[in-house]
Amino acid sequence: MSVSLLGWLWWPAAVLVTVLGGAAALLYWWMTRNYDFWSSRGVSGPPPKFPNGHGIPNPRDFHSVERALYEDFGGKRYCGLFEFRQPALYVGDPELICAITIKDFEHFTDRRDLVLSKCMEEMLVSLSGRRWKALRVAMSPAFSSSKLRAMHQLCLETANNLSDYVRETMARDGKVELKDAFGRFTMDNIAACGFGVDCNSFGDPNSEFTRYASQFFKPLSGYDMFRLLVLSIFPRRIGNLLPDRAEPAGAFFQRVVMRTIAHRAEHGSGRRDYLQLLLEIKSGTGERAISDSLIATQAVMFLVGGYDTTASLLTCAGYALATNAEVQQRAQHEIDQVLARHGGHLTFDALSEMHYMDLVVSETLRLYPPFMRIERQCVREYTLPGTELTIPPGTLVIMPVLSLHRDPEYYPEPLRFDPDRFLPEEKERRRAGVYLPFGSGPRGCLAQRFALFEAKLALVAVLRGSTLTPAAGTPPPPLPLDPGAVVATPREPTFVQVLPRHSG
Repeated sequence: MSVSLLGWLWWPAAVLVTVLGGAAALLYWWMTRNYDFWSSRGVSGPPPKFPNGHGIPNPRDFHSVERALYEDFGGKRYCGLFEFRQPALYVGDPELICAITIKDFEHFTDRRDLVLSKCMEEMLVSLSGRRWKALRVAMSPAFSSSKLRAMHQLCLETANNLSDYVRETMARDGKVELKDAFGRFTMDNIAACGFGVDCNSFGDPNSEFTRYASQFFKPLSGYDMFRLLVLSIFPRRIGNLLPDRAEPAGAFFQRVVMRTIAHRAEHGSGRRDYLQLLLEIKSGTGERAISDSLIATQAVMFLVGGYDTTASLLTCAGYALATNAEVQQRAQHEIDQVLARHGGHLTFDALSEMHYMDLVVSETLRLYPPFMRIERQCVREYTLPGTELTIPPGTLVIMPVLSLHRDPEYYPEPLRFDPDRFLPEEKERRRAGVYLPFGSGPRGCLAQRFALFEAKLALVAVLRGSTLTPAAGTPPPPLPLDPGAVVATPREPTFVQVLPRHSG
């Protein structure tokens, strides 16, 4: 009896093992069947390796991967690699970058088809083809110089709150953590300009708005990595079957915007914020039509794309100023002179006259770019200029940012913080395509002007009355970055001291 039962159980087990083994073999074949894509085209690169697609050591050390591709595998010109099973061309040549992103843009109109959350599917950065083009044309006026001028007073109030906060924190704790302070400023600014609400994260860091916003910026968990893997390999409709942890946050912000829109439709609004500017351009039909829901999604994009990047930029800028006293003194001297001409008022025109601060922000973006790379998706067959390499539609093109920004061929002593690199005569001598903090071409960051304006305003508001100096434990330059983060993020909390200058 026991023998016959054992025999009966053996068959299902054997069938199960056979099925699982067959499925594993089929998956392996499917994942690796195009691993000759680049070698058959005569393109060098890291040897493909199952399952992540390349055999570069420490794949979670993003900086090491970028450095290896750029320096060891020919990426300074171009090389081929695989991201899981997808062929990708890594292009570090500035002339080719300009061709791909600008001159021959019609071949590369789309970004990578990878949307991490369903609430992001209708964001401008996620759209492709004619829908992207129509929405970009409609949204572009919202970031003109005249629109920034209209938002200046709203942003100035938040910047003044930042200045008060860092001085109060210094008086209480004897030091200030830069990412915390600038993160509160950026959160309040986005809440005010993008959603028309008072977040008050300086007074209440655990407000409902901030708690939901933080869901977008939590470190990726093991489940998130698995979901990202599924979205990278399989069609989006399959990946969307998996639970999406950002969906409740997306729904919350949609409700916030829709309530604000309804209130303004009934009572009007005198606020000159980003949301109001989008409402004013809401017109058109067909692909140019902009619904309230679509506007709400772009407000969420304003948060997702603008919070961590700007807070990190300001953190790195604050650190650079604290560890480069001469640079900080030059910036403060300019601030004092310009404000004296404007009666002590930090107006939009006064801010526009602070040209050395522009250099400081530009150099910060060079040494600590918000993103390590930019990407484009080939949509039409393309032959790289000056080569015989032709890539088919669907090929992902990756262009390094950090590696270019720290290449001594383009920037001598690249780890030294030197704002004078961006004097007009220095910029004129530099090759095009080696400075990409906001991307390049029509697919570059639409909110670039706002980000620069916001960062400059925050720094001036702090420096007009305070001086930043290193605190105990502040690391020597350059600021160590988290090697596993795609966004330039300090590896450790960044503390400085904030010393009073004069009443400004």
